[in-house]
Amino acid sequence: MRASRRVGGAARMVAPCAVLLLFCAAAPCAGGAQPIPGYGMHAWSTHPHGTVVAAGLRIPAGSAGDPEGLEGSAWILAATLEDQVKRALGTTGAVFSAAVERGSTVFTLLAEPSQWERAWAAADSVLFGATLDPALVERHRTALLERLTFEAGSPVRTFEAEAARMLARVGSLYVRPQRGTRASLTAITLGSLEAHRGAAWRRERGAVAVVGPLSLAPPSGGGAEPGSGGTDPESPWLSTDAEAPWSSRERRVVVQDVTNAWVTVAYPAPAGIPRTHLELVAHLISEELDPFPPAAERYSAAARIEDTPAGAVLVVEASVFPEASELWEERILRLVDRLGREAMGADFFAWHRRRFRAVRLLEEAAPEAEARRMTADLLRDGRVRDLGGDVWALDARSAQAAASALGPPRILVVGPDLRQGGGGDG
Repeated sequence: MRASRRVGGAARMVAPCAVLLLFCAAAPCAGGAQPIPGYGMHAWSTHPHGTVVAAGLRIPAGSAGDPEGLEGSAWILAATLEDQVKRALGTTGAVFSAAVERGSTVFTLLAEPSQWERAWAAADSVLFGATLDPALVERHRTALLERLTFEAGSPVRTFEAEAARMLARVGSLYVRPQRGTRASLTAITLGSLEAHRGAAWRRERGAVAVVGPLSLAPPSGGGAEPGSGGTDPESPWLSTDAEAPWSSRERRVVVQDVTNAWVTVAYPAPAGIPRTHLELVAHLISEELDPFPPAAERYSAAARIEDTPAGAVLVVEASVFPEASELWEERILRLVDRLGREAMGADFFAWHRRRFRAVRLLEEAAPEAEARRMTADLLRDGRVRDLGGDVWALDARSAQAAASALGPPRILVVGPDLRQGGGGDG
């Protein structure tokens, strides 16, 4: 059984003050850890029978926010500070990791309940106060350069770059190389990293979520609102790259001499569609495109929701035999069209809804996964979803309405040209 403190159906959020200040006020901090103030938004989810505490911190500064000409800065910063935090955690037994996305950087801590406050205090002090270790910076720069050299000309990397470009306008910060280039990595200095860290990685911009067997007393004053909305006006990505979703259908073919084909179809979603509705549509698409047993001509097929400068986008990707690429392109288009035109029968939908709920809750059985999702909710929407309640509230019309509201698709096909005489981009 799991329990959580909730306000209005969502996990409780507190006003701008330290997440540790709240927790340490409720009970003495283990090992004498001190409260650390300044985070922008906070949330928690209590699991009385859990065995570990997971704390997640998401800062709205990822690879898309790297300084111009210094792409790869976020990757080197995150990798360096991850190593320094692990060193600072010492014998606490805590596990720490960092992940760089296009729009944000996520830090996750796993620790025993008696150690998590001490471990989080140590992690915070390194992330926001410690001087970068020059030897670690150079080690991670060298590793990235070697990786880029090894992956040069990789068809998979070409596909990933093309798929990112289809989701944003030409020149968008969103499409820049997440791990940088040989030129940009060489140009990065210790000083430029410290300057970027000081400008972009600030506590007051971050969202923190803590999940686990927490003994918390409700804060005085009841259900305070989070400290800021879901959009950070100072984010380099959001402030300079905001744009409306595309309004017309586009199709692009990139010819590559490879043994498989990638088909990507992306649909922009209006801002008013609830996130859980979109995730349900993505689940229904994935279930139908990847049944058991799977189609013989496909390597993989799945749908996901991606946050872009245009807002949320439903992205459907399939890796298939080259001769099946047109078939799969049409299959994806027909499927999304059908989901928007026809509501499922009540019994059939109830079965899909149970599967969707089971999949989502199983994903978040790991407390660190729940913490990451909660921080994403906070930065995107300014609140945390009650995921289980949101799923039970869905009906067949929810799925149909969400699918029918999607905008016109952008289509990308990457693979060999099987026509006599070859061909080029189309």
